[in-house]
Amino acid sequence: MATDRCLSADPIQAETVSAPRAGFSESYLRRSASEDLQNLRLKRHKRNDETSRSQSFYFVDSNSSSREKRAHVMRHHVQEKRKQQRHSHSRHGSERKVNGMFPYLPWEQRQAELPETADGQPLDLVPSRRRVSTPLLSSPDAKSTTSTARSKSDASDSAYVPSPATILDASRKDPFESLPITSPADMELADYWTNKLTYWSGQNKYLKECAFKTAMNHPLTFQAAILSYCARWKAELYGHSNSREIEYHLSNAAKGVEDAVSGRIKIDGDSLAMALAGQALHEDRFGSKEKARGHEEHAIQILRTRPRTSGLAEVFLHYTRYVMMPRPRQTPARWEDGQEWLVTFLRAAEGLMRSHNDEKYLASVPQRRTAFKMESPLFSLLSSGPRPSRVPEDCRVYVVRNVPTQEITRTAALIYITAALWDYQDSPSKTARFLVYLNNLVKRHELDRYPACESFIWHLLEENCDIDLKDPERGWSTGELLKIHKGLRPDLRFQYNETLFSFLMLAEPLRGVDSFEAEIFSTSRVTEVDV
Repeated sequence: MATDRCLSADPIQAETVSAPRAGFSESYLRRSASEDLQNLRLKRHKRNDETSRSQSFYFVDSNSSSREKRAHVMRHHVQEKRKQQRHSHSRHGSERKVNGMFPYLPWEQRQAELPETADGQPLDLVPSRRRVSTPLLSSPDAKSTTSTARSKSDASDSAYVPSPATILDASRKDPFESLPITSPADMELADYWTNKLTYWSGQNKYLKECAFKTAMNHPLTFQAAILSYCARWKAELYGHSNSREIEYHLSNAAKGVEDAVSGRIKIDGDSLAMALAGQALHEDRFGSKEKARGHEEHAIQILRTRPRTSGLAEVFLHYTRYVMMPRPRQTPARWEDGQEWLVTFLRAAEGLMRSHNDEKYLASVPQRRTAFKMESPLFSLLSSGPRPSRVPEDCRVYVVRNVPTQEITRTAALIYITAALWDYQDSPSKTARFLVYLNNLVKRHELDRYPACESFIWHLLEENCDIDLKDPERGWSTGELLKIHKGLRPDLRFQYNETLFSFLMLAEPLRGVDSFEAEIFSTSRVTEVDV
């Protein structure tokens, strides 16, 4: 009997098997021991069944290798684990939302402050703007108000599902939130700048990318120079006045500039100047030219009074000043408006042409003879045309209208190059290196094949040349002459450009400087008599 009771390794409960009592027969004791052994076996079998039911079995191809079988089983195992984790997240997700925490989102949930309606509700600018968020430019004393508003919004919006513009997925254009934007509507405006906005000369992608990346240095700059411009351009493009979206960006940009000037937000001088230049550009195109002039003067004051450094913010300001158009004059410009400087510049260019058009000089600088000839890369870029547009028909709706940017920037390039050659007139070495630099620049960016004077003047202003060829003042003086040039009649502007380009080609113009001066003087005299 002792042997039978030790057949199982499981412990035997004391209440189940007790010591034999006096008076029991031997047959009763044997029957009792047999029942105890059977009960123990039933318990073990039940325990094994529960263990087998908790396990998962995966069917594999018997023809597969051992490695493939293990991989198949492991893959199913990982899928089961993920299902369990998702189930756990969905069970506790409401608690995390109430607390304002998203453990599975490693970045801060950026939010934008929207204008409110009369009843205090946030104004929905576009249908895709799903929730209220923090302002782009928040001052220190506004942090407490923002945090309170955010907590109220989180508590009342427990059913909110993050939109594709706030989660990291493969379809996002900005997966790492590098752009200072807060909504899908802002992403659409940024896309207008990078992929749709174009001139008749083409997309000028290098120019747009440089401005875009520089504006990303500060949210105020990005909103004033990129988002505000594209919001106003988009409204004009589709022929409607989306005043709420435009007002949102304009008011935020104006308040940001005001806070920056008063010191309530931190911003460097270059970023602030670029924000003002951006405001000047879209005011000149779509708003008030008086406001544009005020923004331009403010930006000039910032950059001219800071320590001398040349950066892309200054290039952007120069370019903005070049392509801005003055209000049409009721009467022709007078001689006192600075037109004598145009004549003085032409006479200097004529004297430079005569000194360069010398066999001895051309022997020391052979590039000067051929740099602007008809077969050179610079000729196709700087000549007067005609210039058929390469913009596809279906994209011409996005072309900037009513601004002759190509002709304006061509004039700016002619003035800039002539001024540079004047600066190098005593150094044949500098003249030769500058001409080589110009030809390489045009070929590198294929401006001879796809002429775009807008991009060309941008490259010139960047001054990616030898350090002894650089002169930051050249961009400013070019802008001043160009401003006077814009005040001329269209026929005089054309005559001025053709005369200047003839001097660069080392050729005598059809109508010389004396003819141009006489035409301007006669126009000014007629204006004075009429007055």
